[in-house]
This record gives sequence, structure tokens and C-alpha cells, in this order.
Amino acid sequence: MPDQPKKQSVSADVSNAPEISNPDFQVVLKALLAAYQPILEEQLNLAKNPQQLQKEAQSEPPNCADEFAEANALFGKFLTDDIALRLIPEKNRAQLGPVENWRWCLQHIRCCIIFGWLVCRGPRTFRGWAYYVYQYWLCVRQSLGTPVASPPTEEQRNDFNVLITALAKAYKPYLTDQLASVEFPTGIPDEVLNGKIDCFEGQGDTCAIFERLLTTEAAQALLGKAAFTARSKDENFWFCRCWCLCSICFGCCLARARNFIDVLYCLVYYFRCLADCFRPLTCDLTGPTGCVDEQGNVALSTIGIEIDGTASGLGFSHYILEWSQDLVTWNATNFNYPPIPPGGGTQGNVPVVGGELAFLSTTTMAPGLTFVQMTVFAADGTTRSCGPINFTIFRQSVWISGVDDDFNLNTNPFDPAAEFVQTVPALSARTAGVYESSFGQSIGVEGSAWVGGCDTKQIRRYSLDYQPGFVTSPTTGVWNNFWNVIYNPADPNQFLPMNQKLDNSELIARWGAYTPCIFNPLPPPPFICGPTDPQGELYPTSWPTTINPPCGLSGLFTLRLTVEDAAGNLYYNTRRIWLDNKSPCAAIQITAVPPCAVVNLSQFATPPDCSVPWTLPLVGIAYDEYIDYSLPFTRPNDNFDQYWVKVQKQGGSWVQIPVPGAGPGSPYFYGTSRVGDPVARCLSGPCDPSDLDPSAVLGTLANFDLRALDPTCSAQVPYAVPADFLLPRGQCCDYLFWLWVQDLTIFSGGPHAAEAFWPVRICNDLKG
Repeated sequence: MPDQPKKQSVSADVSNAPEISNPDFQVVLKALLAAYQPILEEQLNLAKNPQQLQKEAQSEPPNCADEFAEANALFGKFLTDDIALRLIPEKNRAQLGPVENWRWCLQHIRCCIIFGWLVCRGPRTFRGWAYYVYQYWLCVRQSLGTPVASPPTEEQRNDFNVLITALAKAYKPYLTDQLASVEFPTGIPDEVLNGKIDCFEGQGDTCAIFERLLTTEAAQALLGKAAFTARSKDENFWFCRCWCLCSICFGCCLARARNFIDVLYCLVYYFRCLADCFRPLTCDLTGPTGCVDEQGNVALSTIGIEIDGTASGLGFSHYILEWSQDLVTWNATNFNYPPIPPGGGTQGNVPVVGGELAFLSTTTMAPGLTFVQMTVFAADGTTRSCGPINFTIFRQSVWISGVDDDFNLNTNPFDPAAEFVQTVPALSARTAGVYESSFGQSIGVEGSAWVGGCDTKQIRRYSLDYQPGFVTSPTTGVWNNFWNVIYNPADPNQFLPMNQKLDNSELIARWGAYTPCIFNPLPPPPFICGPTDPQGELYPTSWPTTINPPCGLSGLFTLRLTVEDAAGNLYYNTRRIWLDNKSPCAAIQITAVPPCAVVNLSQFATPPDCSVPWTLPLVGIAYDEYIDYSLPFTRPNDNFDQYWVKVQKQGGSWVQIPVPGAGPGSPYFYGTSRVGDPVARCLSGPCDPSDLDPSAVLGTLANFDLRALDPTCSAQVPYAVPADFLLPRGQCCDYLFWLWVQDLTIFSGGPHAAEAFWPVRICNDLKG
């Protein structure tokens, strides 16, 4: 965007504006005044007729629709083809070609003027700006023949979210400046008294917001991906962007005009702005400089640095960035060009003015001094180069990427909302799915905790903390510390092991200072490191989440990794995690016969007909508590996985028994729903199948078909029965029923499970 005049109102004699004598200017001015005339005449008539004024005021109270109607009435007929051509400097019209070549641009310039006019008509909060950005978006889409649906589609909603995010970034510097003036007002009285602050103060700030708003990402969201892709290849794309920005500032200037002299000067600045849109090819690298922090880019799943500057001008074709760390070898790789996302590409195809040229992914680069240069290309093959600029990459390898060697995040470690997920396979009647994981018992935490590259920002320490619930801000809430590592900044060897651990190493098991640590034969701690750490470093093998038995830490938590450098700067990474230390409950019984009684087949084979099941009910409990009863009962809070029942003849094979179920694939050998209820919860102590709560509810776990034991009838059951499982008629033997219950919680000791047994003596007393 061309530099905006500081004062966009009357500030000099009219004779000092040569544009006024331009015949094209005079025609455009007459058209603009003609647009004002009907509105002014209507207002003048109301001024002469107070009764009519009162009547209209009572029948038509102010509303937003009237505001837009007034804007359309003022500017709807102003921007004709003839007026548009006269706005463009005569010497540059041939460069644009016939109007039909750039009519797509002209169609939404009216929206740009109206947006600037409406948003500047009065003091607006950020929320108010958001409303007018919404109306601007609707206007542009309508003008391009791709109106926003009602309600908007998911893609359109995402585009609008991008626009509001861009607005927030554009608006923030303005708020920061205002806050700084409020916090430190000491010099303001002198500036007012000596004339540095006058009635024109701050008029250029609004145009600066507009310029920061129209980023490449915002342009794509404003036009729509398809329209942006098509139009960004147009050789007049840069000019259209510049024209729109000039038009927004023009509309803003008109909104603040106090009289027609101000209106005239607004038009003067509009002409000057459009003339500056024909600036020659521009190449300018503005940043970064100094020691620059790497930033995690969630959209690109990488870390890196934003490269800023300007690549624009009439006839713009594309630009290419290159980096070097020795000023000998230059690389055009690692740059992600706008729009981001998706980024990537081998060149920048969209002009950028004072904004992000590319996001440089630094994952394969070394921290330290880095150089960047740029070449801008015109459509006719001419080029303009700039740079190199230099900066120092400050590496922040600060992330939690795994728990217990599980690195299955659904996005990436830079996303504070990333979830550890697991694939739950299809089982019995259950369909497969991907769900958030939970972890229990003592767990390891893996990731990277290292910062360096700038001399003043070497690593000093890191720590791990947790708090209940899910938060994305590392400074929100009360954190509970459970792990610390302190390094000696004066030790030149401290970075040797660190350079080898910019990966997914265990943060709480194998990390420690390189020297001067000595083995301590009387732990804890097993190592003592000094002299800067007189208390020694803790070296637990894992984080015992089972503290505070019997339930331990159970629920949704947030882990926080904090790294501190030698200058006291803090770097964070947070990770949500479900912890589950509520063990499943398993209990099995045979209630069809009294305890300790012998089970005779004749009691159930009535008559001993091989075509009819001989059902022995197995009842009990297969239960897993919800992790947190205050949260929705969905996975992973509802963490029940499966149960199964097996039976073994003494000295023989195990046979798995079908569980209740219906549908394709029967019989089912795995139950995927809870059975019964122990009533007592983990807060009352662990589930003991031999000492259940008196009010515990038993349910049917399985119905064992005793035909499976009889050599004559075993072939009638729908599953294979090994020979050493059979019980010949006239014989008795001991059998053991085994119930296994597990949930989906992950921990290093194997499945999070419970089991119960029920021994019984069975006699095959059938005749024959």
C-alpha cells in the first residue's frame, strides 16, 4: 500500500494541490458531489419541516439496514466505468488494458469504499469492526457472483474466521500504541503544547489497520479460494489490491469529512494514492532482525520464523526467497509462501506489501546466524533484488510429544489442543473408531526441552507441572510441579548431550546435567549435581500418577513443560492428557447351585437332549468406572473396553465361552458393554470380588452350555471343544471359570484389567 498522508483533511491551501486543475479530477469531483446532492436535499427538506422530521424519526428508528442503504445510495452510482478510468492516471491506463480486463476488480471496489465509510463514521470497538468486516465480506462475495449462503457453509464459516483472526492481528498494534500512551502519558502535554498533537492526530492509524488487514490469507478468505486462485494469476492483481486499499481509506476519509472542502481533499488523496499504485517493481526485506525466536506453526506442523517485507509493483509476477548460513551456499528450500495454510510452493505468486513474505521452516537448519535475500520478478522478465538481511535463529525445542512411548497425537506437538489418540478395533458388535487415549499408573513423559542459538539465551533449567482440567494458556490456573532439571550455565559441556536430544527423549528419566554430576550411593537422589544445584536433581524413572490412592490422579489434566534460559525468559508447551487410575471391577459366580455344591449335568440336561442347550448361567460384574463423573460419559471418560469368560478343566485346555449378543457374527466371545454394578466406587477401596458391597448388582456374564463337556453332545455347541476339555459320563472333575475385564487405558504394565475366578466341581452323571 502506498504511504498514506498523515493528515487526511484540510491542512493546506487548495492552490497547493495540482490535482484540482486536472480535468479528470473535476469530472470525478462533480460525480461525487452529485452523489451527495440527493441525500443533502433530503436532509435540507427535513430541516425545513420539523414535523416531518419528528414523524420519520418516530416511525423509522435508526437501524443497521438504513446505514447500508444510505451507503449504497451515496456510492451506488458513483463508480461508473468512466469515473473509474478518470481516477487512473492517464499515462497508466494503457498498462491495465481494456476495462473488461479488470472489471472483476471494479465490481468490488464499491464494497471497499462502503466498508471504509461505514467503519469510520464513528468510534468503533474491535467487536464493531468485526461486524463491518462481515458486511464487507458479504458485499464482496455478492459483487463477484458467489454470495454467502444462509446459513454459511462450513468452508465459508472458516473463511470468515480467517478474516476475524486477520482483523485481530491488524487491530492489535493500534491498541498496543493506545495502551502505551495511556500507561506513559508524561510527554503528551508537551506534544500538545508545541503543536505536535493537533486535530489531525491519529487519522493515519486507521489506514494502517486496513493495510495490515489485507494480507494474502485475508484476501483468499475475502474472495473465496476458487476466485482467489483464479484472480491472483491476473497481471492486474497487485493493482486491484492497491486500488481496494486506496478505496477503503478514501471511504474512511469521506466519513470523517466535516465539510465539502474536506471531501475535496479526500478526493485529492484518493488520486494520489491510485497514482502511487503504479509504483515500479518493489523489493524490500524488513525482518526479522536480531535474536529471533522460532515459532511453532500449527497449520504447517513445523517450527520456524516469519520473513517480512514487500514484494510488489506494477507488472508483478512472483518472488523467490533464499537463505544461507555461510554466505556461500544459498538455498531456496524451506520457505512456505502465502497463503498459509497450505503454504509450500517454490515461489511467492501473490504480491505482499509490508507483510509476511513466507514462513521459513527451520527444522533442518542449525540455530545461529542466518541470512535471507529476495528477488522479485516482473511479467516482462525484469527483476529487482534486495538483502541480504541477517538474524540469529533462537531454537526453542520445547514440546511434549509422547507419554509412555505413545506419540500418537491427532495434530502435532505445537497444538495445545492436540490429543493422544488410539484406534479401537472392531470387536463383536462394536465398530472400529479413533478415540482420545487415557494413561494410568506410573508414566514416562517424552519430548524435547532445549533452547539455544543466541548467546544470551542458553538453557538454565526445565520443569514439568500439571493441573486438573484442560487449559491452553501456560500461565492460567494453579500448577503442581513434579519434576525439575537444573543446568550449570557456566559449564561449557552442558550443551553436548542437549544437541543429541532434540527429539522425543524421555523428559523425566534420562535427562540430566552433563557435568559435574557424581553418583550418590544413598538415593534419593541417585545423582548429585553442583555447585549451582545444592539440593541435587531428582531422577525418578516415571511420574507416579497413582499418588493419593485409591483413585490416584484420574480425570482430564494438562501437562506443562517450562524451559528457562539464562536471562530468565520462559518457554512453554502444554499437553492435554486423560489419566485413569480407577481399576476395572471383576466378579463371577454361579448362583444356580449353592456355593461349594457339586454341579451335576443332570440338573441342567432336562431331558438330556443334545439338540437343546443345557444352560448354566454365569453371573457377576464386569464394570469400569467413568473417569470423571462431572464430564460427559463419552470416550475416553467412558473407558470400558471388553470382558471375556473362559473355563478350564483341571490339567486341560481353556475354552472361551460366548457372551450375550445378537446380530451378525454371533456367537460373540467378547462383551463390549458393562455388566452389573459394584455400587461401591474406587474411593471406597479396590473392588474385591470376595467382599462385594451388599447392594452390588449382578448381571448375566455368559450362559455356559454344559453340552460342551459331554462327549456325546459337545459337537452341538457352535465352537470347537478340545478333547482334554471333555468330561466322560460317570466321571467328575474340577473346572475353573475365569473372568477378565479391561478398559482402554494405556500403561507400561500391560492392559488395565481386573480378573476373577470361580472354581467348581462338575459331575457328568448322565446315563449311557
